[in-house]
Amino acid sequence: MALILNDFLIRKRDDSLPVGSSGFFVRIPSVFLFIFSDGAKVIGELKQGKEEQEITLILEKGSCEDLLHICAGDWADNFTEGRTDLKLTESLQNGKRTLIYDKSDVVTSPAQSCRISSKT
Repeated sequence: MALILNDFLIRKRDDSLPVGSSGFFVRIPSVFLFIFSDGAKVIGELKQGKEEQEITLILEKGSCEDLLHICAGDWADNFTEGRTDLKLTESLQNGKRTLIYDKSDVVTSPAQSCRISSKT
């Protein structure tokens, strides 16, 4: 099942980037990906306006918030800094693919903060 991030903000960062990062990232509360370790690859879809693309992100763990760095090879010129929707489906760490959530989709947005709601 997926973690659905509605209306999250893509930002640009130039300092201390993980290897393979495009420099663009999304900040999310740590509660959503707590079972995954720093450096895990997260696979999903990015949708911005009418543009949609499958992407890989690199997880950077924080104490309250995690950063999901969009991989350099997946950043397209038709995307910009600003609001986006993401649907994260699985993680790749230690050579093993794992679903983000086992039982149901989880939907959140910045307006909901850390509230988790299940999509039926």
